[in-house]
Amino acid sequence: MKYRLLAVDVDGTLTVNRTSTKLCLRAIKALRLAERRGLNVALVSSNSLPVTVGLKKYLWLTGPAIGETGALVYLENEIHHLAEKSALQPYRDALKKFSTYVSDSWQNRFRIYDFALKIRKEYVDKAEQVYRKIKEYIESSYSWVHVNFSGYAIHLTPRGVSKGKALGYAVEKLGVSWDEVIAIGDSAMDLDFMRNAGLKIAVSNADEELKNMADIVTSKPSGFGVALAIHKLLGIA
Repeated sequence: MKYRLLAVDVDGTLTVNRTSTKLCLRAIKALRLAERRGLNVALVSSNSLPVTVGLKKYLWLTGPAIGETGALVYLENEIHHLAEKSALQPYRDALKKFSTYVSDSWQNRFRIYDFALKIRKEYVDKAEQVYRKIKEYIESSYSWVHVNFSGYAIHLTPRGVSKGKALGYAVEKLGVSWDEVIAIGDSAMDLDFMRNAGLKIAVSNADEELKNMADIVTSKPSGFGVALAIHKLLGIA
């Protein structure tokens, strides 16, 4: 196999669906199998770095762990900071102004640069409108922050920071070419890190713009699609 690095999003990609945080065991077994076949697995996430690194270590994955939408990279037992400014104050502003619609994320206590807001249950059916309101307000008030919605949380991230730049940083440090990278995701927030990969895979329930860019769209959703794709790549029925 010409590929050396398998970069995978976490929420919505390794989970059983796009609303749950329950990991899909089929996907986890497939990642371990990929590692045994010589692929280093990297986790590329908007979660806080402790969550991403903890997952990497307990699953015995050998690739880098990227957290906070690319603001932090854990590589070869070192943490690399790729952001220059923190979105802490804009996040506090948004949380106060839009408290009717959103609540704090417990992970914000462990974040440095990228901060997340959870949409309250009673407004989940209006998630897109809530996200648009916050995006318009924050980006007009803080020009150095951009706002995205992963489907799990609304993220306030310093401009210049992205999953793609973080993965590119890791790829260069590891001496891997983009052609040797397989990337798998589910959200429009994954477009950035998947765009340059040698092989781009979207799970069947991914956002349409991600599926339109992908080389392969799996026939199964989320983690079940990840397992299916890895098995096919490794020649396993």
